[in-house]
Amino acid sequence: MQSVRSVFTCVMLPMSRAPKPKRTQVESNVRSLVMLHKSGSTSRVLNLLRVYENAQQDNEPIGTPFFSHPVLNRAFVVKHRLRSNEKDIFPDGRLTATKILIPLDFSSLEMGGGYVFIGQPNYLQCLAEAIGGELTRRAKDLQMLEALDKLPSFDPFLLREWLIRYDLSPDSRYFELSLKDIMSMENFVYNEISLLVSMSLSGQARNEAVTRLVKKMLASRYDGDLDPLRETLRLTMPEFREGMFAWKGFLYYKWSAKAIERDIPAVIQEMKDRQPSRGLENETMLALEASRRRLGRLMVLSFNELADRIRTYDNAYKEMTEKSNPLAFKQFLLSAPALFLQMGDLMGQLQHVVHFWRYRSRMHTVAPMSFDEYAEMMRDFEESLSGRIA
Repeated sequence: MQSVRSVFTCVMLPMSRAPKPKRTQVESNVRSLVMLHKSGSTSRVLNLLRVYENAQQDNEPIGTPFFSHPVLNRAFVVKHRLRSNEKDIFPDGRLTATKILIPLDFSSLEMGGGYVFIGQPNYLQCLAEAIGGELTRRAKDLQMLEALDKLPSFDPFLLREWLIRYDLSPDSRYFELSLKDIMSMENFVYNEISLLVSMSLSGQARNEAVTRLVKKMLASRYDGDLDPLRETLRLTMPEFREGMFAWKGFLYYKWSAKAIERDIPAVIQEMKDRQPSRGLENETMLALEASRRRLGRLMVLSFNELADRIRTYDNAYKEMTEKSNPLAFKQFLLSAPALFLQMGDLMGQLQHVVHFWRYRSRMHTVAPMSFDEYAEMMRDFEESLSGRIA
């Protein structure tokens, strides 16, 4: 297994003057790299090493890798919330950056790794030094880095449709759901699709038969056992693979939306309860309250917009199961990925607000949150929900 040099020599660190090349530090908590690998890919982490290892284990080489450079193609790509001592790296004032994290030794992740932020000064030079190879002539790799930096999250359905806009189509194995998500989704998906699966099995489906097909759908194992479902939907095999991807996408967003729907009212109330007031002038308090109220309305409006997209799936599914109209559901599935950019963006921004608020508020269980910190979060959240990528 090829390893990367033990010290990357060009990671920038924020300084009061113009940044200069610095030697990177190995990640302070090397266990975090091991845990990143164990958890697979998530909406925040793109685990390219896991896909590479699975392909090697299955003896099925990846035809179209994510990156053409072999070291970069085994990296971790992480959506990283910038710490206070990192914000000076970026002159545009961004609060979140995309981190390329490369293990020092791919066979010993406990050794830690070095990292480069996409867009930091001289980042291509830094990244080339980190991976031991030039990137300026690898046009597709440069396109991929640009595309990844502009995405709010890496959920597989948003990711695939976004990359298509850049004329990038990596192997489909990069867009499969993580094992953790599959296990969490199984009961939900069973209840959602059991009626249609039963119809495809001529009404003779037993619970274990439906469960087996659900597992195969979520794991992308499209063998002969799924032929009755494919025939019910009147799909060719290429259409069936595309349709199953779209179907899983809507089920994924519907499953995720149920969780975020429970969180939104609680977070809005927490923001109200934790709003700073001590020592503030009345005018300042009113301005802060107005900001919080705007954010609350934006969260509700964003969720309602997401729910509207999900209802289009529900209506198409009812056409199939209640009106026995497989053509309508087939047409919906094949056109559905066009909605994934909007849905993934909405979901990613709502999850960012909920998760980051919970993370920061847990840091203030004893001392109250300062006005500056609270106001900055309200502005960040409001801006993120006001902007759309699609």
